[in-house]
Amino acid sequence: MQYVERNPRCIVIGAGVAGIAAAVEATRLGMSVVLVEAHRYVGGRARSFRDELTGDELDNGQHVAMGCYQNLRHILRELGTESLLAPNDPVPIAFASVRGERDVFNPYRWRGRLGVAHGLFHLRSFSLAERLQLLVGGICASLRSCEGLTAGDVLQACRQPANLMERFWEPLVLATLNAPISVADGALLRAVLRRAIFGGGDSHYLLVPRAGLSKLWQPLERWLSERGGSIRLGTRAEELVWLDDRVIGVATSSGEEIRGSAVIAAVPPKAYVRLLPQRYRSTVAFLAQLETMPIVSVYLWYDHTLALPPVVGLWGTTAQWVFDRGAFLERSDDQQRQYPGHVEVTISAAHALAQQPADAIVAKVSRELATVFPQMKNARLLHWRVIKERSATLLLTPKTSRLRLSPTNDIAGLYVAGDWTATRLPATLESAAASGIAAARAAAQMA
Repeated sequence: MQYVERNPRCIVIGAGVAGIAAAVEATRLGMSVVLVEAHRYVGGRARSFRDELTGDELDNGQHVAMGCYQNLRHILRELGTESLLAPNDPVPIAFASVRGERDVFNPYRWRGRLGVAHGLFHLRSFSLAERLQLLVGGICASLRSCEGLTAGDVLQACRQPANLMERFWEPLVLATLNAPISVADGALLRAVLRRAIFGGGDSHYLLVPRAGLSKLWQPLERWLSERGGSIRLGTRAEELVWLDDRVIGVATSSGEEIRGSAVIAAVPPKAYVRLLPQRYRSTVAFLAQLETMPIVSVYLWYDHTLALPPVVGLWGTTAQWVFDRGAFLERSDDQQRQYPGHVEVTISAAHALAQQPADAIVAKVSRELATVFPQMKNARLLHWRVIKERSATLLLTPKTSRLRLSPTNDIAGLYVAGDWTATRLPATLESAAASGIAAARAAAQMA
């Protein structure tokens, strides 16, 4: 006996970015979608919440996009929220160091590769010879074979000197791959360079959301409902429902059994393993052992405005990136008056830092900011919050990248999505969106 669904139904487990993308794309392809999410919010690791004291909307970690994030932008266009990325208002990146160095990477005078070259050649803190080395090194790393090599291996093969590795390439790799340059997968660095830096058009634009991340997904429930779909928040998928060797649905924590033509598991690796019955777990047991990388986000409120650039990359400090939240979010007059200075600091690959108490992290970051920006020495810290996303991304090395799963597998009716799957991209918002779209297309094709 075979279970047949007249109107193809797709059940998506998990309402993170991958699950949202899968639900939207499956709907576009004519499937009736039921999106099941254990939490009472959507967005997963890309969500926002309101700070109780200040009323400011905070993300669970600062996320940015780039112009080349075409899969993410496709989903946001469907939901009507792409404008929140301000695609026509890209953000230049300032740089600052404890030694007093200041620089700005502003590649937006022209579109495409010419804009990138223009931005590189106006980095004043690098000599002309160093700027040429950076450009040649980037082109080299984007063209050469990177199979089995770390990002550091690739850049050394492209003859990048130690000072450029420390001041340019290491920050770039940490920001895009969330891993030290010595272990990060070189093939993913090549993907970043090809798509974001040398992709042409607006691919290199840095897009910082102009609202809390949850607003990107806010229309989802209505969008699905208008197209015959639904979301079940606060509902956990407890196990898969099988007919012979085919997955035909999920059993939920509410006692409901939802059946359909396809199930897309848009969940983290360990959760995916737990969903499978014992007879299938041995083939993917390695997923439960894969290492993850943390990201620490520090939100700080000061008693006066700080006059910082909107986005600053830091050299020579534990703190890596500083975002002036006031430059991107709407704040009421009361918020501006009571907490006029509001910044967020991001530290990627923050294993050691994540082990420290929150107040120690704040003290360290505050000292560093006051050292880099003299105007902050007299600023009084009024409030702070530390968010430790301990499993922000999978650690993708040349070895672990080969273990990433494709959307399809040997189990009929079951598909997999997530930024950790085989998208050939770093574990980013774009990778999550790409994986969800790929899984939905595979499911629709087989429905």
